[in-house]
Amino acid sequence: MKQEMLITQISPDQVGEFISESFYQELTENFQQKFPTEVKSVMLSRAAVETALSGENVSGIKFMNGLEEANDPSSRMLVLIPCNYTVTASLPNSIISQQGFMTNSGEVISLERTWQVLFNHVLNFKKLVPEMSYTKINRGSFMGRVRLTEFLDATTCDNFIYHFGYLAEENLPYKLIIQPSDGMKMYVEQSMPCPGSSGCPAVTTSNDPCALTQITTTMLGSGVESQLNLLRTFRDKILTDKFSGAEVEKYYTISASLLEAIDKTQNKEAIFKGLYDKYIASSLNAISQNDEETAFVLFQEAMQHLTETYLYQ
Repeated sequence: MKQEMLITQISPDQVGEFISESFYQELTENFQQKFPTEVKSVMLSRAAVETALSGENVSGIKFMNGLEEANDPSSRMLVLIPCNYTVTASLPNSIISQQGFMTNSGEVISLERTWQVLFNHVLNFKKLVPEMSYTKINRGSFMGRVRLTEFLDATTCDNFIYHFGYLAEENLPYKLIIQPSDGMKMYVEQSMPCPGSSGCPAVTTSNDPCALTQITTTMLGSGVESQLNLLRTFRDKILTDKFSGAEVEKYYTISASLLEAIDKTQNKEAIFKGLYDKYIASSLNAISQNDEETAFVLFQEAMQHLTETYLYQ
């Protein structure tokens, strides 16, 4: 069986390949058997793909899984998030537009709506596979611009069929497969699953995509694990169970891009210290006192401050 490409070994824009009809059949049939209640495919607008690829420094697109309504599997949709060439945790970083993102139908939805439809997918998947860890849920697939452009150039269709596949050997659901709507036997696949890593890695590295982990580790150094565990539990359980999991989906989507933007500043250490003192240390204190409401407000304020300061320019 095919092995996933390692994006760190090739340019992000090269991710993807055309597959055989037999492999296409295998992936789609596996998905139907594994998830019989789920929508098997959606229509994908050519214009939406072309628009997502048209920006400056775009290496490809993250086709993110979403639902209009968490309790309605028939409301399946995609959010197309363009990416740059900076690779973090095996995937290039998202390019965040203040105006929002294109969906598979060509509609533009706001950032607030984006985070909610992404979280609706997570809520739905937790019902299908309750034992799946929150951070390991497949949220989408990345495909490089070169392969997508080749696909666009090879057909004149205004729309494509975006199939959901399941790679049984790797327990990888919602695997991307795109087919022309005019019936041509042409499929593109071999995408990278999103996220590229399982949330915040247990072992922190300089390439860690988790902003909370990197900032806290930088400030506290050794002996930081207990504080990180408090933050992770709050982020992945208390936030999603008691407050707004949409805030967490926002965090997962923008975290690596925020770190990339801060890395380009002249005073990274001072920025980290300010963020830690104002938001993270205060949140840790609130969590330790079971004041979850205060911790949630601080999390929201931190995300708003970071996006407005470093991404919306």
